Amino acid sequence: MGLQKIILNIVLKIEVFFISFFKIHNNRITFISLEDDHLTSDFLKIYQQLPLEKYDVRLCLIHYKKNLWGQFLYFINCMKQLYYVYTSKIIFLHDNNYVVSHFKRSGVQVIQVWHACGAIKKFGNVIERQYPISNYDYVLATSSYWKEAYSQAFSVQQEQVLPVGMPRTDELFHQQWIDETKEKLYQKYPMLKNKKIILYAPTFRGNIYKGFSAIHFDAQKVMNQLSDDFVLIYKFHPLMGNYHLQKDNRILNMNHEDTHELFCISDYLISDYSSIVFDFMILKKPMLFYIPDYEQYCQDLGVFVDVRDLGYPVCYCEEDVVQSLQTYHVDEDLLQKMKNQFFEIQDGHSTLRVVELVEKLCEMENDINE
Repeated sequence: MGLQKIILNIVLKIEVFFISFFKIHNNRITFISLEDDHLTSDFLKIYQQLPLEKYDVRLCLIHYKKNLWGQFLYFINCMKQLYYVYTSKIIFLHDNNYVVSHFKRSGVQVIQVWHACGAIKKFGNVIERQYPISNYDYVLATSSYWKEAYSQAFSVQQEQVLPVGMPRTDELFHQQWIDETKEKLYQKYPMLKNKKIILYAPTFRGNIYKGFSAIHFDAQKVMNQLSDDFVLIYKFHPLMGNYHLQKDNRILNMNHEDTHELFCISDYLISDYSSIVFDFMILKKPMLFYIPDYEQYCQDLGVFVDVRDLGYPVCYCEEDVVQSLQTYHVDEDLLQKMKNQFFEIQDGHSTLRVVELVEKLCEMENDINE
């Protein structure tokens, strides 16, 4: 344990002594995030459907930056987190949390709204970490398929993994939203209309402690071998910043656009170990895996899912990508099978089920108190 963590632990233990006298507010719900300083994605959708007149909703949000000032703000934010972890009935997380893992109070319910619809790459407690993850009461998932992997990664029992669906996927199950989004993007990017659109959206390599990098992909080489009706748009993981590919009038940077919105206009997805491949399966569109570093990746990090077994084309070089795109055979049965396997409930009402879970947990506590 580094000196910073030692000091942080001492401060938090002193704080615990004082705030342990505070009561848990049975209607208080707190959202905690280190990724964004405002509500986004699943958090935003849950917040928008909560009856705010009924609950005392608090936000403890920060965009963590790995620099001296960022470390100071994180230190202060941990103290704020601890206060809410001791006084809230329900804590929502969408990333792993040091304070919850070390200082959770009995009676507080922690719901992990993981920022993915699954996990190809290993993460959490099954890989080397700076601290073990613990103290989660529930983990949301899209399918029972993830019970074993999530129980390992989050150190929970399999029955604590709830396949109620992920709120942010609701929009992908509504055709009206898809049609309206497609029209909006075509108006913004008229050059994409009537084109075969390839979305390249890989995950990052590395981690927050060692830094992030991207796998090499020669998009120019691919596009030079495809007909003029193909266009490639790309969006890298937010942790990569505005990382960009080669400049070309048929290669467009979409790092600033929403991933789900880009799905609506994309005819193909090229990805690797990113969990967005599961979101894309909802739309039952062609997909390719570009994994030239597969053997090394499995050795360095490991995977929960061997993408070579899913049935989609697997590419190890740009030539494989070109050939797969030129000869792609759409297997409707496979696309439906993948959608059913990774999404047990397909009604587009996952957010409502999460809100109902919140109400149930709060009512259970109220019944006990009465």
